[in-house]
Amino acid sequence: MVMHIALRILPSSILDNLIAKGRWRFVFKFAFVGATGAVINLTLLWLLTAYVHIYYIISALIAIEISIIWNFFLNTRATFNYDFPEGTAIVRAMARYHAVSFGGMLINLSALLAFTEVAGIHYVASEFLAILIAFTFNYLASINYVWHEAG
Repeated sequence: MVMHIALRILPSSILDNLIAKGRWRFVFKFAFVGATGAVINLTLLWLLTAYVHIYYIISALIAIEISIIWNFFLNTRATFNYDFPEGTAIVRAMARYHAVSFGGMLINLSALLAFTEVAGIHYVASEFLAILIAFTFNYLASINYVWHEAG
């Protein structure tokens, strides 16, 4: 369903790029890595909010940042088996990944806030839904901007 919606709203140049270079094949590995990052994210969100008593939005920012770092390194190795040509390339790629992830984080935090404050859903369940919503954006932006030479 999510991919069907994405296919209808994405510019054809991005879709053509994904299909032509066969990058769509990474989506399941990317989703698996994202799932491990989601477990880290949700666990940290809950621990920081419930036990450290940090406001859930601040907890979410901390948890998202840690999961971004985790996902970057795991996607680099496990999803794309990507070796950066020189040491500075990994720093540039991580900066690009953070730029991409910033967009995903805005989507995520907006959804988290809406689900929690407007719909009255528990913040952990809201974050889970927010992660699902941000997934398509994160994947497509990452494959076209961070690991654009992979595959």
